[in-house]
Amino acid sequence: MKAVKAIYRNGQITFAEKPADTGPVEVLVVFPDVADDRWEAILNEETPRPAFLKFVEECQAEIQKGRAKPLNLERL
Repeated sequence: MKAVKAIYRNGQITFAEKPADTGPVEVLVVFPDVADDRWEAILNEETPRPAFLKFVEECQAEIQKGRAKPLNLERL
């Protein structure tokens, strides 16, 4: 599957990039949900997700072994 950026306006699709294939090819048009901000829901969760907690534990272990350093927020 290949993705090509385009704009849909007034029933017409205008490509922002030139497609690699000259066609004919079957296409799937996906309209993203602008109002559905999944990151906001994730960031507002009261308890961290198990996968994130595992990642934090792995990072802390690497820091304790001297293989990594804590992030310096002032350098961002």
